[in-house]
Amino acid sequence: QNPIRQPADLLRRYTIYAIVAAVILAMSAHLLVYGTDWSRMGSPSEIAETAISLLPNLNFIPNIVSPLLDTALMAFWGTLLAVILSVPVSYLAAATTTPSMIFTFPIGRGLIVLSRSTHEIIFALIFVATLGLGPLPGILALACRSVGFMSKTTAEAMENVDRGPIEAIAATGAGPTARFLFGVVPQVFPIFLGNAIFAFDANVRRAAILGMVGAGGIGLHFSEQMRSYNYGNAGACVLAVVVLVIVGEFISNRIRTKLISG
Repeated sequence: QNPIRQPADLLRRYTIYAIVAAVILAMSAHLLVYGTDWSRMGSPSEIAETAISLLPNLNFIPNIVSPLLDTALMAFWGTLLAVILSVPVSYLAAATTTPSMIFTFPIGRGLIVLSRSTHEIIFALIFVATLGLGPLPGILALACRSVGFMSKTTAEAMENVDRGPIEAIAATGAGPTARFLFGVVPQVFPIFLGNAIFAFDANVRRAAILGMVGAGGIGLHFSEQMRSYNYGNAGACVLAVVVLVIVGEFISNRIRTKLISG
């Protein structure tokens, strides 16, 4: 059993807790109280009036059906490109499959870190500046953002596969390619497919935001309507995105259910 704590130890511990709490409260006060221009905050009636003005204008819905489909297609092609790119990246980043721990392993891990540490909007701004406005920069931004997640999870799955089937295949004299295709891929594929569905689910939301920086889709129309103070039309864009996300959730859940049930 643990010995009874001495009063001095308890005092020291709770003093540390109190100091940490005081620092967090002080920083929060600076952020929320002194760092916020409360003089520009609207009155309750003005806030309510602005919120009411954001109610969706349903007559604007037919104008955003095409951009909404563009957003869904951006998410699809961005995810598909990320799935394709993640195969070689995860192969290099997995310690059990990489050709060289000195050269190729750091390259694979570096690409994963670069993808996971950079926001999709930053990727979109880079591609918009390079390629111009349109859906293509959004597709490339989604792919660059998703390849890190796909590669990391796949590489970890590769490192944790059952070595028995691989050793059995190697005992027949099969080379590294055959061991990978018939020993590793069948074990990793269900995880890989499930993560691809999850990545698509996340990219539907990301694609709706990327349009705000010129990458096409529904986000571009939302940004234009907000700049024009057409809040009702902007609310219609938000409603359309919500419907798209719900449909994407339904489809992805159905696919997951089919996969789980075999």
